[in-house]
Amino acid sequence: MARHLQPADSATTVRWGGDENLIIDGPYADTKEVLGGYYVIDVSTLDDAVEFAQRIPAVRLGGAVEVRPLVEVPVEYAH
Repeated sequence: MARHLQPADSATTVRWGGDENLIIDGPYADTKEVLGGYYVIDVSTLDDAVEFAQRIPAVRLGGAVEVRPLVEVPVEYAH
């Protein structure tokens, strides 16, 4: 099986709101931003993934972290 990110409309975004983290349904779509890397984590729930994302330093530095589920695709269809 190959794994791919689900589409951006399935995302939950975590960003710093000044006093606390903001959790927003939907993608973080700002064209001046670039992909700084990614993590693949094995968690049971979206809440667990968001909790992990809130600890990523980029959030406190004014960035955003987009949390997206993976979808498994049979290898023959992964091209």
